Amino acid sequence: MEVQNNPAGRLYDLLEAARQYPCEEKTRTVWANVLGVPENDTATLLKMIADVIDLVRKAKSSIVRLSDIDHKLYLKPFENIEALLCHLNFETHWENWRNRLDDFTLYGLQFGADRLARTSEVSPIKDDQLEALRDELDDLISHVLESHLPPDLKKLFLRNLEALRQAWSTYRIRGVEGLEQELERSCGSILLHKEQIRSSPANSTERRLWEGFLKLVDRLNKQVTLAKNVKGFAGAPLVEHFMGR
Repeated sequence: MEVQNNPAGRLYDLLEAARQYPCEEKTRTVWANVLGVPENDTATLLKMIADVIDLVRKAKSSIVRLSDIDHKLYLKPFENIEALLCHLNFETHWENWRNRLDDFTLYGLQFGADRLARTSEVSPIKDDQLEALRDELDDLISHVLESHLPPDLKKLFLRNLEALRQAWSTYRIRGVEGLEQELERSCGSILLHKEQIRSSPANSTERRLWEGFLKLVDRLNKQVTLAKNVKGFAGAPLVEHFMGR
């Protein structure tokens, strides 16, 4: 399912998915399944919940900025949502959550999402395009892990690649904005190591991995800029700019 182009829509999709779980499930189990996190990985689960809380803030802010609606009416669903997130306990049963995520709350949120979708200039990125890039990223990570690069260089590659993978993991929550922020950070890392990239020996494992990373960043940037209907990085692709090819 394509990720919606506005924060209220993304919040609605997450909560609607969560509401489908039976009351007897543990809250931890439900959120782990909805967010795609291992149930025993509490640290990552809490981090993702923090992203959901921030999504609530962004959804409210987006609705407040609309000028031709009854703000009190459109913001009403957030009372239940915020009350639940303020008293989150992973070890309780899902019943309390499920009861509070009633039709009124989700329908109200859905109306707000529909209104925001009509004014958003962002287009969804196709699932198959994202999946192809995700496969490319996973393949690149595997090649780095299997390589015999110096430990510091391997750590540099993995740090950048894992950050991109995290952006993919939170895409359902953070949308295109989250991918764009990680792209900006990756480009900063590339500029910081530009001399190392340029001086990597021809036909070496290091050079091939740098080429793969630069091509991946270029392709992801293309998808993000198309989604936002704006211009991407000016000039030649990164791999040509840094490696002359």
